[in-house]
Amino acid sequence: MNEMKVARGLGWFSIGLGAAEIVAGREIGRALGMEDKGWLFRLFGVREAAAGVAILAMENPRAGVWARVGGDALDLAALASGFTEDNPRKENLGAAIAVVAGITALDYWCAKRLGCGRPHGSVATHRANVADGSAPHYRESGTAPIH
Repeated sequence: MNEMKVARGLGWFSIGLGAAEIVAGREIGRALGMEDKGWLFRLFGVREAAAGVAILAMENPRAGVWARVGGDALDLAALASGFTEDNPRKENLGAAIAVVAGITALDYWCAKRLGCGRPHGSVATHRANVADGSAPHYRESGTAPIH
């Protein structure tokens, strides 16, 4: 899987999700049994959309993807706070936590790959394009290929 393509997809996903949270924060809160947190979901929407714009605006979107990982942690903490005895929508809340946890794993994978120094989707692609020493990366940095 190519982390740059995944990052760009995450950027567009962030913009769409952020817009939905901004527009429908109250409804999202209601669906999760957190009616009093609609303002928080709207605020999270602004953060989400900003991360998406940052990802799409950067040549190397690593910082933007890490912003998503941090945002995911905030989302998970906020969602976990909704697990109260009197919440009638615990099933919806559990499903939301599971979805956010899965997206967090993808965000983390992508952020780590963007920062690993291997700019291609696989070791084979990396070796074919970089490791022979002919790529501009090696000519500019003076780094010798590893054999």
